[in-house]
Order: sequence, then C-alpha cells, then structure tokens
Amino acid sequence: MVEQINDNVGKCKIISIPCCVHLFGKYDFLAALPKKDKLEVRFALDRKINSPRLKTCVPMSAKVFKNCFDIGKKEEIDDEFVGWLKQSYHLKN
Repeated sequence: MVEQINDNVGKCKIISIPCCVHLFGKYDFLAALPKKDKLEVRFALDRKINSPRLKTCVPMSAKVFKNCFDIGKKEEIDDEFVGWLKQSYHLKN
C-alpha cells in the first residue's frame, strides 16, 4: 500500500505507533489501524465520500471530514480508493 501511495499519490513518511500506522506527506493524511481480519483506514477530505464502501464519516470541522473504510483484501485498494487518498494527501498542500 505504501509503494502505491508513493508512486500514485505523493511521497510519504511512515510513523508506526502501538495502535496504528500513520502516513505523513506535509501533514498526517492517513491512519491505518490493524484489526483481526481487516485494516481500518481513515483519512480526511473536504467532504463525506458518497460510496457504499464508506464505513463511517466523522465531521472534524465545518470543512473537513474523516472518512473511514475497512479493507479486507488487497483488491479493495483500487483506482477509486487511491484517488481518494490522493485528494486527502493534497488537501492541505
């Protein structure tokens, strides 16, 4: 996943803490939390994503929303998902 982000989104740095992994561009743009049989991925955008894949969305402010997804298999990291990550990466850049 990190190679896909570096190649298709932008260069990032990985910060691993006991509960999760964060990816930083110019700011913390993605958090990945390992679960028993999936990976919960959270990232900010300027809107709630309108997709049946969306697990939950939490407003962080009037203009920023944290979108959360469960990834159960590699194939779910498709062009649509990488596109959302690219938007998040460039949100504050």
